[in-house]
Amino acid sequence: MATREMKVNIKTTVPSETVADRMENLAAAGKLTARNADLHWLYEQSVQNVTFEVKFIDRVFQREYGNKPTFLREDFCGTALLCGEWVKKRSANTALGVDFDGPTLEWGRINNIEPLGRRASAVTLVQDDVRQVTGQPADVVAAMNFSWWGFKTRAELSEYFRTAYGNLGQEGMLVLDCYGGPEAQVPQIEEREQNGFDYLWDQDHFNPITGDVRCLIHFRFPDGSKLKKAFSYDWRLWSLYDTCDLLAECGFRKTEVFWEGTDKDGEPSGVFRQSRKGDLAPAWVAYIIAFR
Repeated sequence: MATREMKVNIKTTVPSETVADRMENLAAAGKLTARNADLHWLYEQSVQNVTFEVKFIDRVFQREYGNKPTFLREDFCGTALLCGEWVKKRSANTALGVDFDGPTLEWGRINNIEPLGRRASAVTLVQDDVRQVTGQPADVVAAMNFSWWGFKTRAELSEYFRTAYGNLGQEGMLVLDCYGGPEAQVPQIEEREQNGFDYLWDQDHFNPITGDVRCLIHFRFPDGSKLKKAFSYDWRLWSLYDTCDLLAECGFRKTEVFWEGTDKDGEPSGVFRQSRKGDLAPAWVAYIIAFR
């Protein structure tokens, strides 16, 4: 497939009612159902925390280089929610979102980028394989929501890391998130109550020989209706140490792991600090930062 750049129509006013407005109103009234709920909105509410991620990226980059980044490239960007949040942060910020799925990109263009008004022009969306898109060197390349786990062989992941390295400026960093722990290898369903619906993370299958993992996302609503297999993922469960070793082989100067701490009750705190020693939590989430 040839690279397709999606032009964003610049609008100076936000639509009177966005998908987010409509979904939030339904959720507040307890009227979300499998029939009227928007899949991408459900995903963004359940999985993503872009406000935190923008602050985290700023903090780590400034600590390393002494200044704040301006150009973010979001690989596997999906609905480009992070791109939108990035350009809202500062007037100098620009973003490039790359994803292979055209309909998802189009949804993001309409619902996350166009509502930015004049700032929409600071975002470029490209439909293509992330390994095929080059251009202006980025300050930050981000591959979030475990999306890079779609590369299941060492050769594929190495190709992606080398491409990411080449897409960074001299002062640049690659941001990856990952999860693990013993429970990551156990088929199970984790439920979490959201505003107006329930989110179900289904670890459907794990192969201990290959590291292949199949995960599903389901949603359940107050009227009892469900959206089963709303999203499905066929990944390889990459370990932190193997990933960091491969990043070094691909040219990155250093890698750091940011480990999530715990609160006074021993629950995840949402605070990530650089560490070389993780705890033996049954399940954990971490960030890997690779510096050019």
